[in-house]
Amino acid sequence: MPDEYRFLVDGRIPVLKVHDEPRPGPAVLVLHGLGANADAQRSELNVLATGGLSAVGVDAPHHGARRDGWLDEMAGLGPPESHARMLHAIRHATYDVSRVIDHVVSEGHWPIGIVGISFGAYTALAVAANDSRVQATVSILGSPDWTPREGPITEEIRELMHHAPVHRPWDCARHPLLLLNAGRDSIVPPHWARDFAHTIWAWHPGLHVEHFEYPESDHMMRQEDWDDVWRWTLGFLQRNLYRE
Repeated sequence: MPDEYRFLVDGRIPVLKVHDEPRPGPAVLVLHGLGANADAQRSELNVLATGGLSAVGVDAPHHGARRDGWLDEMAGLGPPESHARMLHAIRHATYDVSRVIDHVVSEGHWPIGIVGISFGAYTALAVAANDSRVQATVSILGSPDWTPREGPITEEIRELMHHAPVHRPWDCARHPLLLLNAGRDSIVPPHWARDFAHTIWAWHPGLHVEHFEYPESDHMMRQEDWDDVWRWTLGFLQRNLYRE
């Protein structure tokens, strides 16, 4: 099994780092979904680490070792309040992830990749748009579009939506981008990622964007599809982070 290391970045951001020796080398930040934590993705961290990458799990704000009353409060909210709260959390998490990138780069890791799952995928896409050090991005069950799937769009949400990566395709996809979605997903409708990919292919053909949907899966993916997602993710990251 790969070795694991636990530490705090800035004394407040919990990190679980998994890799084999020797190091340093390419590092991939793995961002979990809403309500989960870095430890919940341990098997996926192992997939990346045994594939020769340093896998870096990060607890999002209000999650894992940082859990407070935020998730419980959010569970009692409906639209539009719940969506506004999620977008604020994505923006907070985006800053934290860049601080973790600062740390792993200071340890000598390079290049840097990022993988996000659901809520973590929203964050990963936002980080890619804002931090040019991210050299490869994988969005699993995520979206570059911050439009709510239900409920009204308040002025607060409209302002937050201006920061969505969908408005910055060149920045979001300046380095290779892989979008993986579930065709039957009712939580993160797949057409947002699909439309983004088609827009880039039509208007920015020089950008490297791959997109695939699993037509038989919903947000809780079938196991065979989930396993395929991580095979594809590992291959994509190895191709784009280990290069001449």
